[in-house]
Amino acid sequence: MQKIFLITLFCSSLCYGLSPIHPVAKSFLMPGSGERDLGYHKSSKFFMHSEIVLFTACYSAFKTSDLIEDKYISYAAKHAGATSPTDDRYWTDIGNYNTNNDFENMRIKSDKYFLVGKFLVGGIIMNHIISSINTLYILRINEGNTLSLKPSIQRSNGIYIYGLSLEF
Repeated sequence: MQKIFLITLFCSSLCYGLSPIHPVAKSFLMPGSGERDLGYHKSSKFFMHSEIVLFTACYSAFKTSDLIEDKYISYAAKHAGATSPTDDRYWTDIGNYNTNNDFENMRIKSDKYFLVGKFLVGGIIMNHIISSINTLYILRINEGNTLSLKPSIQRSNGIYIYGLSLEF
């Protein structure tokens, strides 16, 4: 818990303090902070709120997985006299040996919550990347640089060739 607090304090001092950090780097560290520096408060709120929701859901998924894991380990200890080894394969074997579905259902539910947590970590990473790209896009718009993506379709000997051209 102390590590999370220190990391949050470090990121907030970098992103909200008076520092010469580029807005794209700020958005990569703390989504929405680069947009806020550039005056785009609506997109800033979107990325910050997305980060909060994703982080809370991720923490909840991992915590729920741990709680259910503790529950099925104590269930196995109570009903099967199993000790507490650290190998997950042991608990799978107990679930396969035991005909009681309660243990197996708890183990599977714990694994599902853990998988959800891993997907949410991916969502958090994507939020950081997309926020950085959005900040770069805003910077380029403000500088007057245009960026256009034009689709093209060419027909040659009955074969259609699809393409995209990027102009900046």
